[in-house]
Amino acid sequence: MCSIPPPRKLAVNEVTSSRVWRDPHEVPRELAPGVVTIGNFDGVHRGHRRVIDSLVSYASAHDLAPRALTFHPHPRHVMTGSEEPMLITGYDDRNALVCEAGVEDLLDVHFTLEFAQLRAEEFVREYLVDLLRARAVVLGKDSRFGRRNEGDFHTMVELGEKYGFQVVSVEELDADTEAESGGRERISSTLVRKSLLAGDMSGAARMLGRWHSVRDTVRHGFKRGRELGFPTANFSAHPSGAVPIDGVYAGYFSVLDGDRFLERVPATISVGTNPTFEEGPAYRIVETYVLGSHEYELYDRQAKVEFVERLRPTLAFDGIEALVEQMHRDVAVTRSTLAAHGDPRA
Repeated sequence: MCSIPPPRKLAVNEVTSSRVWRDPHEVPRELAPGVVTIGNFDGVHRGHRRVIDSLVSYASAHDLAPRALTFHPHPRHVMTGSEEPMLITGYDDRNALVCEAGVEDLLDVHFTLEFAQLRAEEFVREYLVDLLRARAVVLGKDSRFGRRNEGDFHTMVELGEKYGFQVVSVEELDADTEAESGGRERISSTLVRKSLLAGDMSGAARMLGRWHSVRDTVRHGFKRGRELGFPTANFSAHPSGAVPIDGVYAGYFSVLDGDRFLERVPATISVGTNPTFEEGPAYRIVETYVLGSHEYELYDRQAKVEFVERLRPTLAFDGIEALVEQMHRDVAVTRSTLAAHGDPRA
């Protein structure tokens, strides 16, 4: 089993030369030729990374700029009017992860009903060929695009022949799980969400290639933890990233300092509504008890929590004494759990 790497400063986006455009009008008119991929990239899981790795390799071999086109909000939300699906990563974090993977230019298109009406050929001509100057397009075999998802991989090949760009296919990546219909399930954002909702953090980490995390500004809470000897850093009801099922977790905590995260430190993390206290919040919150000492103020600072393993479900205790005893046990189990886990990036 691989050991956990030593703490270091973690960049929010280590590829400082990457450009992120949030409007097509921001894209320079005089743009060098590139190779482009398209997708939602929610979670930027290992399947996405395989596509991006192929993109970067092709770009390097053909002296082209690696580019990606993604969307916000989620197309399903716009097309159905339903609540936006649980996002594994917030949009800014998703964009940072895509750039860290090697993408030099990222166009984050505002997905609207008007945009959704673009025919497949219109989308390819206007966005990939004219705007992003695609000399090649890298896609998974199951990719869909254009109005009502009319375009598929074969459509892209035909359009490539018409507009003069190559099309590169990328094979799907299987997860370490069996599909209900038999065979292997492919890694997907849906499968990652399923793991998070089941509290299977190791399963999610295998697909993501990293520990799942959420990010937010540290808020003032009820300060009960401080009174009990376990001061916590509290997030809001809606942090950036998908909050897993209620429970107590072993994980890591890191604070944003400028444009970089300070070293990750071990932490015991609680997700839920604090059922032991009658005046607890009516919404789910993420509370983090940082193990060991730290010399920096946490309130009103951006921080990240990484979930390594779910230790137990949320429980309602008969009294404060029983709660404190359990919290001491949780901290001890957190230390042993983190010592036993390897790094999913290895």
